[in-house]
Amino acid sequence: NTAAPENSLPAFGAAVALGATEIEFDLWETKDGEIVSIHDSKLDRVSDGTGHVWDYTLEELRRFNFGKGYNGVYDGLKILTFEEILKKFSSHVIMNIHIKSQDNFTPLNEDYLKKIIKLIDIYDCEKYVYFMSGNDEVLKQLGTLAPHLKRCVGAGAQKDLIVERAIELGCEMVQFFKEYITPEKVELAHKHGIICNYFYCDDVEKANYYLDMGIDTILTNDYQRMYNALSDRLGKGANIPSNKH
Repeated sequence: NTAAPENSLPAFGAAVALGATEIEFDLWETKDGEIVSIHDSKLDRVSDGTGHVWDYTLEELRRFNFGKGYNGVYDGLKILTFEEILKKFSSHVIMNIHIKSQDNFTPLNEDYLKKIIKLIDIYDCEKYVYFMSGNDEVLKQLGTLAPHLKRCVGAGAQKDLIVERAIELGCEMVQFFKEYITPEKVELAHKHGIICNYFYCDDVEKANYYLDMGIDTILTNDYQRMYNALSDRLGKGANIPSNKH
C-alpha cells in the first residue's frame, strides 16, 4: 500500500510488476452474497462510506470511493470483487486469501464458501492459492469442502496455540503475529512440515531477525524497499509477499 490503496488492482498490479511472488488480500460477503476484498469489516478507514461491509449490496458498495489519500490520484476507485482479482492475476502469482468472518467461532454460510471455491476452479488456479483464517470452524469447513486446497491458520481466539491448532486441523501453514511468535513455535511448526508466515514487517532489521528465526514468508506493505534490502540474502524469487491488506 505504499504504491496504491490496499486491496486494489493498482496495488496488486504494482506488486506483481515489481516481482512479488505472492499477494495477500481479505474477503468479505456482502448483503447480497457477493464476494469483495476489503481488510476491515467497516468501510470508514478505506472509503468515504460508513458501517459494515455486510450491511450493503455490491451495487451500494460501488457508490463509495475506495481511493482515499494518495493526493487524489485514485479518487473514484471502486471496491474490488474476488472475481476481478482472479481475472487479472489467476495463475500469475500466489494468492494468500484471508477469509474474514464476524467472529472466530461461528461457521460461515457454506454457499458463500462454495462460491469462492467454484471461482478458484473456474479460473484454474488451485495450485496458486491458499486460504487463511483465524476461525477454526471456517478452516474445518474449507477442509471438508475443498480438501485439495491448502489452508493457513491465523491468530484466532487461541493465539498461543496456533501451531497446535494447525497440526490438529491438518493445515499446511501458520501465520504468526509479533505478539505470539517464538523460536520454539517456529521450530515446532517446521518439525511438522508446516510453513511459517509472518504478518507483517516493513522494517528490514526486524525482517532479518524473523528470517534468522526461521520464518519462511514475510508479509509487507513496502515490497520494493524490503526486496531491495533482502533479495541478496534470499536469492532470486524471494518470498516476500506484498500488500498485507
